[in-house]
Parts: sequence; C-alpha cells; structure tokens
Amino acid sequence: MSAQPALGADLRQHSKAVVKLFITRQAWNMSQPWSKNPASSSVCSGFIIAEGILTNAHCVTDATYIQMEVPGIAEKQEVRIEDMNHQVDLALLQPLRGDLLDGIEPIEFGDLPVLREKVVTIGYPVGGRQVSYTEGVVSRIDMMNYAHSKLSNLMVQTDAAINSGNSGGPVFSDETGSCLGVATQVGSGNSIGYFIPVPVVKHFLKDIEDGEIDGIPKVGVFVQTLENPANRAFLGMKEGQSGVRVKKIARYSTAKNILHVDDVLLTIDGHNIFNDGRVPFRDNGKIGLNYYITTKQIGDELNFRILRNNKERNVTIKLAAEEMMVIPRMPRFDEQPPYYEIGGIVFRVVERRNVGKNTPASIKAYFDMTRGEEGLEELVVIGSIYEDEVNKG
Repeated sequence: MSAQPALGADLRQHSKAVVKLFITRQAWNMSQPWSKNPASSSVCSGFIIAEGILTNAHCVTDATYIQMEVPGIAEKQEVRIEDMNHQVDLALLQPLRGDLLDGIEPIEFGDLPVLREKVVTIGYPVGGRQVSYTEGVVSRIDMMNYAHSKLSNLMVQTDAAINSGNSGGPVFSDETGSCLGVATQVGSGNSIGYFIPVPVVKHFLKDIEDGEIDGIPKVGVFVQTLENPANRAFLGMKEGQSGVRVKKIARYSTAKNILHVDDVLLTIDGHNIFNDGRVPFRDNGKIGLNYYITTKQIGDELNFRILRNNKERNVTIKLAAEEMMVIPRMPRFDEQPPYYEIGGIVFRVVERRNVGKNTPASIKAYFDMTRGEEGLEELVVIGSIYEDEVNKG
C-alpha cells in the first residue's frame, strides 16, 4: 500500500482542531411575537483558532444551549457565544471549561485563494459521526449576498461539497495546508458551495478586539452606473474619465453635505471606478466598488475623487454603522420582534424576518426607502386582530 502524501498527513493533523457543535435553539414566533417557537436542535462544525472556536453565526443564532465534541475528549463540552456578527455570518465561541483547548494546536489562516486553486473542506456533515473531507477547486471570488444576512460581501465559490452540518468548518489550501476560510452555504446548482474568505474573517476578529461588535460600515450613498455615453456627456465627463453618478444620499449618511446628487465618483481610496460600478481586483479582474467599503472598520475614513460641476476634487467620509433603511436589509436575529397591542389589534414593525415570497407589492415598495425619506423611520402594519371588548361584532 502506498504511503499518503505529506500534505494529506498535515490536513489530518488539522482535523484535531475541528469540532462538532450540537445546538439547541428557540427562535421568536413571528406570528405571535410575545412568544417563542418550540425548541429545535441541529449540528454544525467549528474549528479552534487562537482566539477561541470559530463557526458560522447562522449555526448558533437563537441558541439556548451549545455543546461541542472535541476529537480525543470523551464527553461533550459546553460552550458559550462570546462574539457574533450576523452581517458576515461569523461567531466566536468559548468553552465553559477554561483549560479545554490547552494542548490543541490552533488553526492558522492563510491568504485569499486564487482561481482554480485546489481546496479541502473538513467538517461533520449530517448523516455521519466521523469527520469528513471533501475536495474541490476555487471557481469564483466576488462580492455576493450572504444567505444569512442578505448583505453583500466578499465570498469564494467552490465545487467542494459543503453539505448540511459542514457549515462553520474550515476550508484549507491543498497546496499550502493553510486555512483559506469558513464553509458557510450551499449554492442553488449541483456541487456548488461557498466559503467566507480570510480577509472577512480577519475583519471580524479585528472588530471584536475591543469587546464590542461594530460591524461593517454603511455609507448610505446610492449610485447609477454610467455605461451610457449620453449620461457621461450630460455630467461633463471627459474622454478617459469613468465612474458612477450619485443618485441618492440617505438622511443619516455621513456623506450627507459632503457628496451631492449628480456628483460623479471617479476613484475610491485611489482605485479607479469603472462605468459599470466595479473597481480593479487581482490579476486584471473587476469587483463591485462596495468591496473597498467592506474592508474598512467603523470610524475609518474613505477617500473619493469626484467630478462636480466639471471640476475634480477630493472628499473624505468618516464611516459609521447607522442603519439607513426603513426596512433593514438584515433580519434582526435573536431580538424579540417589536410589537404593540391595543384593543385586540397587534401592530408590528415590518422587518426581513416577517417578509417572504408572498409579501404584497405595497410592502416591497418600501424595500429601497431610506430612513427619514418621506418622514418615515420604520414601517408599521397590522399583524393580527384578536377579539376584544372594543372590536367585537
């Protein structure tokens, strides 16, 4: 029998730091927001890093009790959530037993992978009790919507099988053996999976260093692409200039009174903005300009070169975390749904947890409305009506 290659042995060593999580959860009942749904259970994967145990936020959302199974330890161990950022679908856990991770070599992170790089996932998919390895290649690196938060951020697509239960496990480079990210979701097509890359993970870990979750900055500036030559000419753009037009600025945006409607954003932090709204990205590629915003921390500055009234100028915006939308794009995970009952009528705030495919068009019309627009801060509807002295008959 031929010996396993050295790299395979290295990955088997990494499996000692990959854990299986057993989660009991109880989510709020969106139809009766004063109560919770029955408890349910699920399994996910996680892995040990220098800061603790890393996994997906969606694995432990609404969790009431979490245990983990560690290779080489007979009994399941209790863990708690230390930090969680739903925006990037990441959570950091800690064992209740302080010395539990002593002697376990933490997994170290590598860099952003390259296209066609071979990757290996390690985790505990549903249907088995043993650790599982799957292989694939990187097929795409782009800004994509995270299934958990509905927000766009950097994501890596692979054909390595990421099944239910694999979520939260590490993804390794088959060439270097370094960790490239965290398995997070399955695509709609066959043999398509996604993982959260190292730059997003490191942003999360840096964010929580001060003990608080600030999250990804929001700019609140809405833009229009300028691929039409007539639009560029109308805005006074010269041959060789490219960028996007500012079409709306949210009331609570830190860019308000700094940027104006009809400004043309030419560069972002020194990177040219193309007419299709993308910016240069690795090996002559392109990526959405929001990429450079997601790499920043709250309080950082963002520099634009703009065209206004046929003159170029530089402006600087300080980034904040203020929610800009009447209906926030991200669900309010773990929070009790806000409601108010009077006379048997239950009024509810519209949010992403209580909208779906059958949401009326009259409600969907508010999806792109910013807070303060038309004097509206949040959208309130009648959720249900119960019999009461004042509404009987």
